[in-house]
This record gives sequence, C-alpha cells and structure tokens, in this order.
Amino acid sequence: MQKISKIVILILFLIGGTLFLFNNFINNYNNEIEKTQYKIDGIEFAQKIQKFILKIQKLRGYSQFDQFSVDDAGYKSILNSVELIKADAKKDIQDIRALKELYPSLYDGGYDYVIDDVKLIMDSSSEDKIVMYQKYTYAIEELKEKAYYLGFKSKLLLEADGDKYFFVEIMLKHLPNLIEVIGKIRAKTSKAILDESADNELLYTIKNNCLLCEEHIKLIYKTINEIHDDVEKTRLLSQLENISSETQKMQEYVKNTVLLHDAKIEALEFFKISTNVIDKMFILYSINAEFLNQKLNKKLDELKKTKLYGTIIGAFVVLLIFITIASMVRSYMLYAKSEKKIKNNLTSIINLKNDLEKCKTIEEIASSSLYFFANKFGVIQGAIYIFDEENNKLYLASSYATNKMKPIVELGEGIIGEVGVQKKIIHTDLNDDKKIKFRMEAITAEPSNICTIPLISYDKIFGVLQLGFLKKHENIHNEDFAYFIDMIIGFLRDAKYLDTNKEYIELIDKYVITSKTNKKGIITEVSDAFTKISGYSKKEIIGKSHSIVAHPDTPKELYKNMWEIILSGKIYKGEIKNLNKSGAEYWIETTITPKTDKYSNILGFSAIIRDITDKKRIEEYSITDALTGLYNRRFFDTNFNKEYKISKRDNKNLVLLIIDIDYFKQYNDYYGHQKGDEILKLVSLSMKSLFKRANDYVYRLGGEEFGISFYTNDKESALKRAESLRKNIEHLKIEHASSEISGYLSISIGISFIPKECAMEVNEIYNITDKALYRAKNKGRNRVEEASISL
Repeated sequence: MQKISKIVILILFLIGGTLFLFNNFINNYNNEIEKTQYKIDGIEFAQKIQKFILKIQKLRGYSQFDQFSVDDAGYKSILNSVELIKADAKKDIQDIRALKELYPSLYDGGYDYVIDDVKLIMDSSSEDKIVMYQKYTYAIEELKEKAYYLGFKSKLLLEADGDKYFFVEIMLKHLPNLIEVIGKIRAKTSKAILDESADNELLYTIKNNCLLCEEHIKLIYKTINEIHDDVEKTRLLSQLENISSETQKMQEYVKNTVLLHDAKIEALEFFKISTNVIDKMFILYSINAEFLNQKLNKKLDELKKTKLYGTIIGAFVVLLIFITIASMVRSYMLYAKSEKKIKNNLTSIINLKNDLEKCKTIEEIASSSLYFFANKFGVIQGAIYIFDEENNKLYLASSYATNKMKPIVELGEGIIGEVGVQKKIIHTDLNDDKKIKFRMEAITAEPSNICTIPLISYDKIFGVLQLGFLKKHENIHNEDFAYFIDMIIGFLRDAKYLDTNKEYIELIDKYVITSKTNKKGIITEVSDAFTKISGYSKKEIIGKSHSIVAHPDTPKELYKNMWEIILSGKIYKGEIKNLNKSGAEYWIETTITPKTDKYSNILGFSAIIRDITDKKRIEEYSITDALTGLYNRRFFDTNFNKEYKISKRDNKNLVLLIIDIDYFKQYNDYYGHQKGDEILKLVSLSMKSLFKRANDYVYRLGGEEFGISFYTNDKESALKRAESLRKNIEHLKIEHASSEISGYLSISIGISFIPKECAMEVNEIYNITDKALYRAKNKGRNRVEEASISL
C-alpha cells in the first residue's frame, strides 16, 4: 500500500510539474507577445504625436509674422496656411483623444492637459509674438516629453535587440530633437528677418541652435552606422545625406542674412526653405519607424509561431507522460512479482561478499564459495580448481562432500581438464549405471547432474568449478548466478595475486638493491640487498642522507646535475662511486625516478641500483697506470680526442698540459729506482689533488712524462693553474741532489690553450704542446712554456 501511495504521488508530481512548466512556457511567450505588441502600438502612437508636433511647430513659426511685416499677398497666404494647419491640428486632437480607447495602457490624462493648452493657444490671436512663441514652445516640449516617456510605457526604450535598439534611439530621441532645433531656427530667424534686426540674446540663441543642429545630425549619423542591415542602413544614410545638405544651405542663409548681413532673403521664403528641411526630416522619421515596425512585426510572428510549436510539443509531452505512467504501472506490476526474488538474491550477494571478505587464503575462499552454492542452489558436492600458468596445470583448491577429487589435473584430462581447454560449460547427466553415491554424515545422496564451469578472468582460464545437483539446475544460466561466479573469481584472483606479490616482494627485497627517499633526499626505505652492499643495517641508514655512502672522489658537479634532473621531474640514470661502512669503495649504476601526486608535485624518489663494481674495476685496470693510479697513455689517446670534440660541441675552451720531471734519470741513478717509483707516486698524488674537477683528467703518458686536460674560461686561468702545479711540486721540498737547477725536485710544463674556434687536429695539438715542453727545458727547466695554437 505504501508503494502504491508513492507511485500515485510520483504520478501527480509528474503531471503537476509538466503543467507548471507548460504554464510557465505559455505565460512567458504571452508576456513576450504582449510586450512586442506594446512596442508596435507605441510606434503608431509616437508617429501621431510627432505629426501633431510638426503642425504646432509650424504654427509657432507663423506666429512671428504679422500684416505689417509682409505684403498683402504674403500675409493672405500665411493666414490661409494657418487656418488649414489649425483645422488639421484639431482633427489630430480628435485622433489623439481616440487613442485613449485604442491604447488605454499607453494613454494618460497628461495628454488631455497638453491638448487643451494647444487648443487655447490656437484660439487666441491677440497675444504678443514672444509670448506666442514661448507658449507654443512649452506645449511642444510637453508633447516631446510625453512621446519620450511613451517609449518607456510601451517598452520601446527597453529594447536591447540589435538594430531595433538603434531605430528606437533615432525615432524617440535624436530625430525629434533635431526637428525641434530646426523649428526653433525657423521661428527665430524668421523673426530676425522680419524685424530687420536682432539683439545679442536672439543672435546667441540662433547660433546655439545651429550648433545643436550639427551635433544632432552627427549623432544620427553615428547611430545609423551601428545598424547591421546594409539595405536599411543605406536607405537611411541616403535620406540623411539629403537632409544634411539641405540643412547646410539653410544655415548658410542664417549666417549670411542674420549674422553677417551680407545677403537678403525674405522671411517667408526662409520659412518655406526651413519647412522643406523639416518635412524631409519627418520622411526620415517615417522610414525609420517603418523599418522598426517591420522588425517588431517579424518578431511578433516568430513568437506566435514558437508559442504554437511549444503548445504542440507540450501536448505531445503530456501524452508521453501518460504513456510513461502506463509503463511505470506495468513496471511496478512486474517489479512486485520479482521483488521477493531480488531481495533474496541481494541478501545472498551481501552474505557471500561478507563471508569472502573474512577469508585470507585461496583455500578459505574456495571452501566458503562451495558452502554458499550448497545452501543457495542445493549443490550436494563440488570442487574448485585453480589454474597455474607456470606449469599449465589445474590444482585442487577445495572440495565439498567428496574425497575422490584428483589434487592435480592436466589440461585436457577428464571433464575438468577439458573445460579448462574449451572454456565452455559441460553438463553431465548420470544414469543409474553412472550414478555415484556421496555419503554426507549419515545421509547418502546421489547426484543426477554434474555441471563443470570454467572460471574466466580477462578472457583467460583462471580455474574450473564443478558442482553436483540432485536434479538438473537451470539457474546456472541466469545473470545472478554469473554475478556470483564473477564475485568469487574476483576474490580468488586477489588472493592469488597477493600470494604471488608477497613472494615477488620478498625476492626483490632480498636480491634487488632499492631505496626510497623523501623530497629532501632523506632515506625512508631500503631493501635487504642495499644493506648488504652498503654494510649499514636498515636501522643505521633509514633517516640518513645518501651522503653516508658517498665517496670523496665523486665530483660535486655530478650530484648537482643529478638533483637538477630529478627535481625537474625527469628520470636520472648514471654511475656513482660509493664507500661502504668498512671504507671499501664500490660502484653502482642507479636509476632514480621521481614519485609524484596527480598534480605532478614531487613527493619523493625511488632508486633501483645495480652493483657494477667488478665492471668498473676491469675498466679501471684497462685505462689506469698500475704504479700511479693515473689514467694511462691508451686512455689518453681515446679520451683526449673525445674531450676535444665535446669542446667543439659545447663551445668550451680546452687546455692540454704535458709535464716532465726535471732530471728524473739522474734522480734514478742517484737514489735508485725504488725511490724513483715513490717520487712518481708523490707527483701523481699532487697532480690529482690540484686537478679533481668533474672534467679534469690526469694521465701518465710514459716514464716521468704526464698529461693533464681540463676546460677553462680564459687563457689566464689556464696559465694560473699550470703555474700552481709547478709551484706545488717545488714546495714539496723533495731533495734532488743531482739536479742542475735546484736542490729540490721540479717539473717543466708545456701548455696549449685550445680555444673553441680551433680547427687543428689532435696530433698537431699534442706535437705543438710537446715542443712547448722542450722549450721549457731548453730555457732552464722548472717553468711553464705556452704553445702557439692557430685557429
């Protein structure tokens, strides 16, 4: 009953919501249609007011004439024109009053008040010219203000849609203002011509109105140019050009006649010229209003069509809702029938999930799964096998109510092995001859049907499930049974993965050298293999920096380069020499990978390390001198050529020193070869202590001859380092009694500064440097002699 109530509420909600939305849609479009109709009505209303204003403006102009200022024929013509205008104006008054019935929302009592004033002015004939001008002007301003306010009442001035906005601005604001300014110029200038004089105030008024006329025309030009419709814009601009030309001519008459007194024109003639300009302006006003009217009528038609379409769609939606309601009722009926089954299955799913989550091993999961099948589907016996990819065999994970299952089954062996190969369900019906009795406590059960099911994970065989039923069971083919199977496979796969992963992690920890650090390089985790190679226990090394195993010979530039790479988020790979806890050196090849969050922020670093000590020792033996530990001549021949090419590629200056111990043969003869070998070691050690930068190389080229190569910024720096080496050897104060230049051991040096622009061959550079060494010897030894390198 409660569910039926909910459905009824839902149905009512759907119907009510639809009707509410449909009602809002209709109301919105009705409001838009009403607003658009108001705007169209406002255009017609404004046009009638503007036509009436034109007649009042003309009467104001004629009020400045009298029978003494013009001839009889002219005055008679004026009187006839005034009578005709008044007659038309009175008809307009009736038409305007009739608008009260047509447009009650736009008409207000203010119109009656202004119209009554105009009637009184038209009926009076004995007023002074100035007074008449002022009364007419006041009435005109009142009507203009009413017409502009009409723009708000009709929503015209709230129009913000494209061209319509600019048409409204021209019709209600710019053109009425321009027409009024021209009307004032007409009346004031006519008066000045009639009086044949003008005071300063009148002259100022006329000048000011001429300037206003130009400003209003510019504003109209600017507004018309904003219109997007080229046809409408072109027509309006063409009319405005004609008006502008006529206005300029009219202003020329004003300037020459009233302001400069250079030309004469009759007042009545000027009146006609200016009236002609105003009439053309009203034509522009009418064209503009027609364009606006067309656009609003088009919009009105579109709104009505959209409303009609919306009504049709709304009716269709209502029909669709009723269809949906009918479908919902039908669905509810079906749901009511299957609700019990869904509840049971959902309960079974939850119970199975809860039971399997408590299991930790494959055996426990398999046993719990078989027990579930026994309770849920009446299975009287069953078994689960797991496939081992390494040896392509199926291993018994657990069995239920039977002890005759083979522990290991080959693929293709029997029904279970065949299912593992075919990946298809096999049903086996047991007749009386084939029936097997299974004893469960004191009950003996005989399965009549055995179903062997492949357990598939990611399209691969994961295992095999075999179930025995008392009778053929169709539930194994429905979606619920498949869901149970998928859940069991998921738990079995996770357990298998954890077992495998645990073994894998243990192997990695034992045999793979790994370490983890935080962002600052502090060690947070190391493998057992790391502790073996470093000699430090995990307790001793975790919380320390990797500098604990750093070798003092490793250049600082190597670590600087490494940190620049990994802090930029890139992977660093390189060879590093370290010291273990006992002080023995070892070499590693390390690959350091930054660990980042999802925003690419670096959290720390992990390193996989390979012991390359033996490899490096073999390399060192092949490229080092056995006595001194310096690089040998063979390494020099290959490495110096490589360094020379690097200097070209990286635009660096390379330096080569060739060094010879002065009178070393005599030293050997005097002190013995054993003492000579010791001296070679001391000199080598001194060279290595001075030249230990990342790209400094010290070689023993043979006997007592040595070579050094390094990079430098300039020649002065290179000469300074060479001289420091010479002095350092001399300051060792090694006694050399058989030396002819000093009582102590000394060296001679030939130096070549090889600028990055150098194009010489390596052999040439070596020979030139060697010659510089011999010059040092010939010039007295214990000195540095510079070679001349050509570019």
